Amino acid sequence: MKENKTIHVISTVALVTLFAKLLGIVREALQARAFGTDIAADLYTTANNTTIYLFTTAAYALCIAAVPVLTPRLRRDRKEGFAAANNLITLSVLLGAGAAAVWIGVTFLPGFAAALWDGSPQEAARLAGYMRVMVLTLPVIVLTYLLVALFQSLEHFVLQGSMSIPYNLALIVFLAFFAGRLGVGGYVAAVAAAWLLQLGMTAPYALKEQYRYKPALDLRAEYVKTFLKTAVVTVLTTSIFLFCYLQDSSMTAQLAGSPVSAFYYADKLFTPLTTTLIYSISTVLFPKFSQEYAVGGETAYRRYIWKVLRSTLLLILPVSAVLAVFGTPIVKVLFEGGSFDAASTASTGGIFAIYALSMAGFCVLDLLSKAYYTMEQTLTPLLVNGGILLCNWGLNQALGPHWGGAGLAAATAVSITLGGVVMAALLLRKTGGIHVAPLVKSLGAALVMGGGLWYATSLALSGREGKLALMAKCMGLGFLAVAVYAALLLAARQEDFMELLGRYRKTEKD
Repeated sequence: MKENKTIHVISTVALVTLFAKLLGIVREALQARAFGTDIAADLYTTANNTTIYLFTTAAYALCIAAVPVLTPRLRRDRKEGFAAANNLITLSVLLGAGAAAVWIGVTFLPGFAAALWDGSPQEAARLAGYMRVMVLTLPVIVLTYLLVALFQSLEHFVLQGSMSIPYNLALIVFLAFFAGRLGVGGYVAAVAAAWLLQLGMTAPYALKEQYRYKPALDLRAEYVKTFLKTAVVTVLTTSIFLFCYLQDSSMTAQLAGSPVSAFYYADKLFTPLTTTLIYSISTVLFPKFSQEYAVGGETAYRRYIWKVLRSTLLLILPVSAVLAVFGTPIVKVLFEGGSFDAASTASTGGIFAIYALSMAGFCVLDLLSKAYYTMEQTLTPLLVNGGILLCNWGLNQALGPHWGGAGLAAATAVSITLGGVVMAALLLRKTGGIHVAPLVKSLGAALVMGGGLWYATSLALSGREGKLALMAKCMGLGFLAVAVYAALLLAARQEDFMELLGRYRKTEKD
């Protein structure tokens, strides 16, 4: 019954998160139509990558680091937990405000923007201006994510997935009605201001839990050192794809015929689709990891993590295959039109399809990093993810000059997948009772399904279909592919799939 409740919570979080992510994709589609992949769009992309994108990564790391600090204290005594939350919020917002002030000052330094942008002085000046506006969001983003950590520790799991809904809706309205008149500069201001809507989404939870923020700062609290240490490590380990993407987009600016915006739109499509399921699962299970570790001991805990990982990959592997096959059609349906032409679709779709192959590695890294944090071990995730960045950089140098954007995307997919394999091997070594066969069956079924889908797509799609016809064909082929995957799992008697079927049948009888 407890497992069924957990599945229900994960499903609810996933649906809410999916809705928010779909709104985000609509936003990106409208942005693509409004600004395309020309210089103005590249300036926005560069400004966003070097400010808000990095800020949300750092703030999410603070959220992850705060959950293990707040959860046990809130369970012991709510007053103690709120006091710790006040301390961490004050510390984090002060650090964020200080960093924002320094960042703004740096943008006025001669040559700073020019170092990020290989263009005219006027374009570099526009880039610096965009960055100054976006930097102002840092304290707001930090405050938002620290409040998310607090309410997640109180088992309000939907907040993290839902908080971007009003943000996306506001930007969709801007792009639909004001983008043509106000341009990229207006959009930059709108993006920065819309973060206040995400902060506002925490208000109902504060009222429900009767939480009132009271400024407090105690640097001597025993948990502060652990919080800061975990946050620093988590910045790298929870955002490894972001850093690989930034490496890719930085190098592609040096390659002819590979626009930075193609990577931007590929990432903006890949990241929400990937994180919807993965983060929905980890958001619900992460607070439970501590309980499993405390009750069962380290060996039983590692087996538990392996089972969670297998069950998650059971869902991720076929999604990865479908997205890889349908990469270009998805981009065409969502983005093509206006300033986003067929050439933009081809370059963005190819990059997205290759990125999609890294979904399983992304999943493994996210779940296992959190598993290590629960055991208060941060060195292994840090070293593995550092190795991924080095591997990606080396492969970029080797593949980029020969294969262009596709080579850079392939470098990321290979690096992240290898990193996931290494981290899994390190976590599970010398742990008895680890059954690899179920994962092998899932992988085999996904490969067969993906190969069959690719062949069927090459026969069914002519490339001349309209968007509606393309959607209909892809949806039909996708449903058929999922049915084939399920049939293969059933024929192979894949253990996790059979257990899931058994639980579903039991629920239907009850």
